[in-house]
Amino acid sequence: MTRQNISCIILAGGKAKRMQGIDKGLLQFRGKRLVEHVIEAISPQVDEIVISANRSLDDYTALGYPVFTDNNKNFDGPLAGIASAIPHCKHDWILVVPCDMPSLPETLVSTMTQFTKHSSLIAISTNDRLQLVFLLHRDLLDSINHSLSTNQHSVMHWVNSIDHHTLVMDNELHFHNINTPEQI
Repeated sequence: MTRQNISCIILAGGKAKRMQGIDKGLLQFRGKRLVEHVIEAISPQVDEIVISANRSLDDYTALGYPVFTDNNKNFDGPLAGIASAIPHCKHDWILVVPCDMPSLPETLVSTMTQFTKHSSLIAISTNDRLQLVFLLHRDLLDSINHSLSTNQHSVMHWVNSIDHHTLVMDNELHFHNINTPEQI
């Protein structure tokens, strides 16, 4: 697998309850918005980036990447964002990352793609905790839609319900996400 045949969905569609409603992806962190850190880390590794967002659409569109909203206005969580963005991705393999992980490793995709022959879902784990970072095959869209249709909106519940490969990463700092104003 090469860089040219991977799409990436950056998830930026949440309510940001822990951020007092402030759109996390647009917060300044070390001189750039959080989403710009993610784009900078991921863009050399993938051929296509799309953004899943439900507000601040003009700001996200100004970044130069296609922006897609959830299929409904209920803020049903990251799984709904993934489901609505997958049909717009041009590649079969899709990297999913959140907009609030500014230190993603530069070898993330090359490390994950080593396992695509064994599984259609490669999930990242640090310290025995699954992260909201995974590589999936678009064939899993039906499974995601089924989960959503049965009111199972948890990404981690869905991941654990699928036969997947868990890739344990030692450097948890690469997968640290910003969740509160104090972390900025």
